[in-house]
Amino acid sequence: MLEYNDDECISYMKNLAVGFSSLRPKQYSEDVCDFREKEYFVCIRQILRILPQSFDFILCENTIDSESDIKNDDLKNLIKDVDLCAMGSGSNIGSNNKGVGELSQLKTALEQVNPFDYENISYVTTRGVLTCPYVFEKTERLEKQALLGNPDFIWMDGRTSPASSNLFNDQFFSMKSNIMVDFSNFSFDRFDYLINNHIGSEYNLYDFVVQNNIDYEELNYLGRIRNDWSANGVPFDANNFHFC
Repeated sequence: MLEYNDDECISYMKNLAVGFSSLRPKQYSEDVCDFREKEYFVCIRQILRILPQSFDFILCENTIDSESDIKNDDLKNLIKDVDLCAMGSGSNIGSNNKGVGELSQLKTALEQVNPFDYENISYVTTRGVLTCPYVFEKTERLEKQALLGNPDFIWMDGRTSPASSNLFNDQFFSMKSNIMVDFSNFSFDRFDYLINNHIGSEYNLYDFVVQNNIDYEELNYLGRIRNDWSANGVPFDANNFHFC
C-alpha cells in the first residue's frame, strides 16, 4: 500500500486479523448450533465495525462445508462479504481441545494468505464481543515482537476470576508476522502432545514465548465480553457473561 504526503511517497504494510469460528460443531445439538450462529453474527459484525482500515480480515471456519450450511440468514449475508477460509466439517480437531482446533485453523489461514505481506497479525477468537478497537489500535503501534495479555475475568454477578500464572490469554493477541508464523509452526509440531496431555492453548502460547525469548508488550485489557453459557447450559443467563 502507498500513502501520499505532498511530494513524498511513503510505503507501509497492512496488518491482518485472523478470526476463528466453529459455527456448528457436531457434538452440539441443532438448537445449540442455531444459538451459536446468532452469537457469531453479533460478534463478527462488531469486529468488522470496529476494525481499523489498516487491517485485512480473514475468517477461518472448521465446522461447515459451504456457506449454504449456515442457517442464520443474517450471518450468511454477513459472511458473503468476508474472506472465508473454509476448512470443512471434517477438519474440526478441537472437539476435545478447542484451543488446538484454533491452532489448526491458524495454520490453514496462514497457508491461504502470504503472511509476510503484513506487518502484524492478530489472533482473534470471534465468539466474543470486542467492545472497541483498542486491541487493534495497540497492534497498529506494536514495536516489540508481540502484544500479549493475561487479564482477570470479571463476571456480571460480581465474581472475579484472577489470571492464572504461566499462561497468556489467547482470545486475542498479536505478533509480528514472522513471529506468528514461527508460533504456528511451533504449535503444529505439538498438536499430539497438547491433545494427549490435555494442555490448553494458553499454556502452549506461554511455552512458545518463554522458550523463544519473545519480547512482548503487555495488554492489560482486552475490552471483550464473552457469554460462557456452557457454565450452566442457559444461553441468555446474564450471570454467564464476563469481561476482561
